Amino acid sequence: MFVASMALLPRLGTEFVPELEEGTINLRVTLAPTASLDTAIAVAPKLEAILLEFPEVEYALSRIGAAELGGDPEPVSNIEIYLGLKPVDEWTSATNRPDLQRLMEQKLNVYPGLLYTFSQPIATRVDELLSGVKAQLAIKLFGPDLDVLSQKGEQLSELVKTIDGAVDVSLEQVTGEAQLVVRPNRDALARYGISVDEIMTLVNQGVGGVSAGQVIDGNARYDIYVRLNQQFRNSPDVLRDLLLTGVNGAQVRLGEVASVDIEMAPPNIRRDDVQRRVVVQANVSGRDMGSVVNDIYAIVPQADLPPGYTVVIGGQYENQQRAQQKLMLVVPVSIALIALLLFFSFGSVKQVGLIMANVPLALIGGVVALFVSGTYLSVPSSIGFITLFGVAVLNGVVLVDAINQRRKQGEALAVAVYEGTTGRLRPVLMTALTSALGLIPILLSTGIGSEIQKPLAVVIIGGLFSSTALTLLVLPTLYAWLYRNK
Repeated sequence: MFVASMALLPRLGTEFVPELEEGTINLRVTLAPTASLDTAIAVAPKLEAILLEFPEVEYALSRIGAAELGGDPEPVSNIEIYLGLKPVDEWTSATNRPDLQRLMEQKLNVYPGLLYTFSQPIATRVDELLSGVKAQLAIKLFGPDLDVLSQKGEQLSELVKTIDGAVDVSLEQVTGEAQLVVRPNRDALARYGISVDEIMTLVNQGVGGVSAGQVIDGNARYDIYVRLNQQFRNSPDVLRDLLLTGVNGAQVRLGEVASVDIEMAPPNIRRDDVQRRVVVQANVSGRDMGSVVNDIYAIVPQADLPPGYTVVIGGQYENQQRAQQKLMLVVPVSIALIALLLFFSFGSVKQVGLIMANVPLALIGGVVALFVSGTYLSVPSSIGFITLFGVAVLNGVVLVDAINQRRKQGEALAVAVYEGTTGRLRPVLMTALTSALGLIPILLSTGIGSEIQKPLAVVIIGGLFSSTALTLLVLPTLYAWLYRNK
C-alpha cells in the first residue's frame, strides 16, 4: 500500500498556495502606451457600464494613475477596475469566478486594442511584490537587445497561449511610447556657429518649461514654469519653425539644423540583476502550477532564442520552489527530532523504529486523500503532513507503552501484545476521531479563506484513517516479530 501511494505522488499537482477567493475581482485594463489621462477617464465608465450588466456584480470602481505616496506606480494608460461580487449562491451567469471572468472578457472585447488581465485585489498585490508583475507567473526573457527581446517576447507569448491552463497571457508593453526626438545636424550647426546646447536649451525650455520663481501660499510653495504657448509646441512641424540666432546675427529655423520627429520607443527599460528583460505574464486556471511551468519550459526551445538570451520563470512558482526546498529540510529534521525524543523515552532503537513505522502508514492516507480529492500538493498540505506525523507517532507511543507495561508485569509476549492493543483501542480511536471530527468543518467550509485550510484538513483526515487502521494491525504484528526470541 505504501509503494502504491508513492506511485501516486508524481501524479499530484503542485502549487505554492491555493488561490484565495476574496469575493472581489480586480480587472487591469491596459491601453496603448500613448493613451492620455483624458482617454483613460473616458474609457473607464464605458467598461464599468458593461460590467455592471452582470447580475453578479454589485459595484464597479475604477482607479487611474498613481497615488501621491508612489507606492503603486502606474501609468495613466492603465485602468484598475475593482468589482464587488454577490455571494456565489446568488450567481446566475456562471458558477465560479474563472467562468465569470471569461464571460466578462468576451463582453468587453467590443473595444478592440485593450488588454484585460483578471485577478483579485490581494492576489494582485502579492504577485506584484513577488515579481513586480501583477500575475501568478512572470516568464522573464533576458537579453541585451531591446528589439530582439520584443520580437522573441511576442513569439514566446504566442507559444504560452497554446498551453492548457495558461490564461490572461500577455507581454508587457515594450514598444509604442511616442517620443519627441531632436537630432542636431552638426555640419549645419557649424556653418551658423550654433552649439548643440542652444538647440537642447530651446527645446527643453520651450516644450518642458523653465522655472521662473515661486508663488508662496501660506506654508505651501509652488514653482512657476514658463514655456511656449500650446500652438507653438503642439507638433513637430511647429517646432521646426522655432528660430535660432547664429553668431553673425542670422536667424535660422530649427528644422534646418536638426531633425525633429515623433518616434516610437520603449516606455520603460526594465532590468533584473543588471540585465535587460521583458516579461510575459500569465495566470493559471484549471491546472496545477507545476505542470503548467513544466510545459512552458518545454516549449521555450521553439522560440529559437539567440545566444545570450535566457528564460527564467518567477512569481508564485519561484516562491513554490523556495518553499519546497525549505520543507525538504524541515520535514526530515522534524522526523529526526521526534525519533530522538522517542529514544530518550524508550531507550531502544527497535522500539523507536517500531513507532516511526507509523509515519509511512500515515503517508498512505494523506497521499491517497490528495489524489482522490484532486487537491494539489502545496505549502498548507505539507504542513498537514507534519501535523499528521505527530498524531500518528502519538498513537504508536500509546500502543508500545501499553505492551511494554504488560510485559513488565510478566505476561507472555503474545498475550501482552494482544491485551495491550485491545486495551488501548479506545484511546487510539479517540485521538484519531477527535482530530478528524475537529477538521471536518474546515473540510466542508466554503467561506472566504477556506481554500487555504482545506489541503491541510484533507491530508490530516485521510492520513488519520490509514494510520489508525493500520497501526492497530501492523504495529502489534511487528512488535511480536521483533521480540519473537524473547
